Order: sequence, then C-alpha cells, then structure tokens
Amino acid sequence: MATLLDPASVLERIRRDVERASVRTRNGIKHLAGVGRAEVGCSARKAVWQRDKAVLYRYHSTQRRIEPPLLLVMSLVSKPYVLDLRPGNSFIEALVARGFDVYTLDWGIPDAVESQNTFETYCDEYLPQASVATMRESASHEITIFGYCFGGVLSLLFAAGHPEIPIRSLAVMATPIDFSVMSHTSALLRDGRLDPASLLDETGNVPARTILEGLKTLQATSDFTTYASLLSNLENSEYIAAHQALNGWASDHIPFPGACFLQTAEWFMKQNLLAENRVVTKNGALDIGSISCPVLNVVGDADHIVPLASNRAILDLVPHAHDLHFKAGHVGLIIGKTAQRNSIPGMADWLEAHSVGPPIDE
Repeated sequence: MATLLDPASVLERIRRDVERASVRTRNGIKHLAGVGRAEVGCSARKAVWQRDKAVLYRYHSTQRRIEPPLLLVMSLVSKPYVLDLRPGNSFIEALVARGFDVYTLDWGIPDAVESQNTFETYCDEYLPQASVATMRESASHEITIFGYCFGGVLSLLFAAGHPEIPIRSLAVMATPIDFSVMSHTSALLRDGRLDPASLLDETGNVPARTILEGLKTLQATSDFTTYASLLSNLENSEYIAAHQALNGWASDHIPFPGACFLQTAEWFMKQNLLAENRVVTKNGALDIGSISCPVLNVVGDADHIVPLASNRAILDLVPHAHDLHFKAGHVGLIIGKTAQRNSIPGMADWLEAHSVGPPIDE
C-alpha cells in the first residue's frame, strides 16, 4: 500500500532545495565574476619598526602569556597575509589566541631600489635589527624566530650568522634545503640552460608574473581546494570566501630582489651550498650546525612547492632538530580545518614548550 506524503514536508523540502540552489548559483556567479572578494589580513596590528620598505608589525592581544615574542619571517616573493588569511582560518589568529606575542616582518614590494638587496641585506641587516626591535617592544631578553618557506632559509642563515642574537628557539616550515631536487626552473638554472640574469626585468628584479608562471604547474593550493570540492561546497559562503582568499594570495606574488635572486641561483640552485653547509657571505663562512637553540622543522608530506626530499638535508645540518610531519601541502599546513585541528596546534605546542622559562642572564 502506497505511503501518503505529508504535503507540508514536501513543500519544506522543495523550499530547502530551491534555497540551496539559489545560494549555489549566487556563490558560483560571484566566484566566476571575481566579485565580493573576502577581506584578508584582518587581525589587528600596529607597525612598531621600519627600515626602508621592511615593516615590523605587532599583533594586538589582551592575553599574552607566553614569552619570548614570536617573530614570523615570510618568503621574499609572497605577501605575508597568507599567515592571517581569514578570521577563523588564520595562523596568526590561532597563535595570538594561544597566548603568543606575535610579530611579522613584511618585506614590502621591491622596486629598482631593492634590486641590489642581497642575502646580507636581509640576514645581516633587516633580521638582526627587526629582532632587536621586537625584543625592545616586548621588553624581552630573548626572541623566537619562525620562518615560512624561503623565509626559513633566511632564518637559518640569520641564526647561524648572528649568535649574538639571543634566540630561544627557531622554527622553519616548508623550507627548501636541497635545491637539487627542486622544480623544473631550478634544473634549468642548475644545468646552465637558463641564464638567471635573463629573468630580471628593467627594475633589476625577477617580476612577479615570472614567479607566478613558474609556480603554476606546481599546484600551490591543490591540497586545500580543487574544483571538485569547490563545486560540492557552492552553498557554503564561508568556504567560497576562503577559496577566493587563498587563490587570490596564490596569484598575488611580489618581485624577487634581483641581487638576492642571482645569489640564490648561484649558491643554491647551481652549487647546492645550503644542503652542503658551505654558504659563505661577505661576513664569512656560515655553519648551520652551529645553531644551538632548539630547532623545529615542519613539513607537509604533500607539498608540491617544496618536495619532502628537498627538506630532508636539514636533519643532517641540524641533528638536534625536531622533525614534525603532517599530511598537508605547502599552504595546507596553516590553512583549512585540518590545519586548525592538527598542524597549527602541533606547532603551537612545540613553540610553547620551548618558550616558557626563565629569562637568560643579562
């Protein structure tokens, strides 16, 4: 015998389906048209130091309880707002809520003036000065350094070259060490099939569009969003906002300062000096193994930008480094629900465990 359907239930189901279809259509049109872009970098902050275009920001907090201050160091070719992408989906927001005193160093957008910036500019001038400014602003005797991607390379060179800076602990995330297993472009430069100077534009820098083209085949955000998952989440407005914000950042690169890029091509891509611990700057030879503070190395097993094989050499350079693996990609380590549940708490746990303690002797 046929079951009679409740007309009210049928109408309610139709209403929900129509509403869902309407939301999906609206979000799909907005996404395709590129309108209604979500705001990014929303956490409250203030500039506390500046040198040239490099600006040091301190994030507002009413619950700072962990010492020393934490300085986040970004890559030279990416804007740092990926660290503070969206409310509820922000590495910085999570660290502030945990009780850290958080700072970021924004390198700014380089032009012809910055084309002469070298590793010495960043590792021997800006980073030491910004570290001192951070400690002064926080009235702290020490500092914690956290480098993301190429910012991790800068952080390692800085720490090795400046033992006078009282670094309590050092963390690097998704950081390349062995450039012999890096991307196709690295191979072209390494084999001499591509002249690095040919990539410089009239400003003396590698233009952002060249960097973007080099990354397009590496699926920078594939671990977080795919078109299939986008289609299945069209009714989720927050998901669409996060998707737009992340993909907007992935296309929002900045030029690579020319002199530093030429050093990168020669030192790392051609000679692989970092992996072999043979980096020599104007201030002399650097020994990465001399870094004596606790070191955290964070990697994503599905990283398409910095393959896992490229990072493994750090365990030979810094044998006491704590190696932390997550099932994530380059940005999936800090973006998305899985990051909020797993990788961010894991990193925060280590940072807190290696932060709290008595101040060093003056």
